[in-house]
Amino acid sequence: MDFAAGIDGGGTRTRVLCRDREGREEQRDFGPFNLNSIGPERFGQLLDELTAYLTARGRCRAVCIGAAGVSNRTMVTAVEQAMDKAGISSWKLVGDHVIAIQGALSGRPGLAFIAGTGSICFGRGPDGREERAGGWGHLIGDEGSAYALGRAALSAVARAWDGWGEETALTGLLLGELGLHTRQELISYIYGGDKTRVASLAPLVDRAAAQGDRAAVGILEENAREMAAMVRAVALRLDLPQAPVAMLGGLLEHDTCLRRAFISAMGVTCPGCTCILPEQDALHGALLMAEKEAWQRPFFEGTRP
Repeated sequence: MDFAAGIDGGGTRTRVLCRDREGREEQRDFGPFNLNSIGPERFGQLLDELTAYLTARGRCRAVCIGAAGVSNRTMVTAVEQAMDKAGISSWKLVGDHVIAIQGALSGRPGLAFIAGTGSICFGRGPDGREERAGGWGHLIGDEGSAYALGRAALSAVARAWDGWGEETALTGLLLGELGLHTRQELISYIYGGDKTRVASLAPLVDRAAAQGDRAAVGILEENAREMAAMVRAVALRLDLPQAPVAMLGGLLEHDTCLRRAFISAMGVTCPGCTCILPEQDALHGALLMAEKEAWQRPFFEGTRP
């Protein structure tokens, strides 16, 4: 049986979706697709498991893998070797944001803003040209991300605590959530872990904003303006003044204060664009990319990022 396969390589699990030309589907989950966390040996074993599953199903005409960290040459080499060993000559390895926008817009031209722990705006034009803004990481970017909101909340609390910033409900919410009581306890908590500690505080900004807290509302509005500016930059480079903008990631896919602020900011900054929720998930996006190659051309050469 001939089929195409999409793979969404996540940090906690890897999802595989196969579909033949008659539309019959089969999905299977595997372990995390994260070379840095599981190590080269376990990553190689994961690739062997994936390719064994694919080759056992029949003739795999094309595979598209979407994952984070695809610029890692060790990852690319490992995937290439696994595909060669399995006899799968038609494959692509792309960033997870690529399959996310592909699924969100069902393959149509447009843009997507992904707001999770980090953030990025990514777009594809009618001619297939791609552009992006953001994705610079938490030290110099990630506007509209959970990290950016958590960092801004901590700054607001610190200023209020020192007496030169406005009083904010974030102080009580943050200290109550963390069970902290002193300045030193707060400092130890913030600098005693990784960036996920800061990102985990983002929901508190939404809660405070829902209560009408001025500091929290200001944080969301400032980030929303920056997010809209990123979208405008990508839309202009792609010559897409009127395009759908898929809202992706935990901070935008749900009805949050940030999402409402983003939609409002988009109305001012990019009035021709329309904010939408994703039509399909990233796994289906990977499958769509694989099917395009599988059924429009018999084979395509393995593609490195």
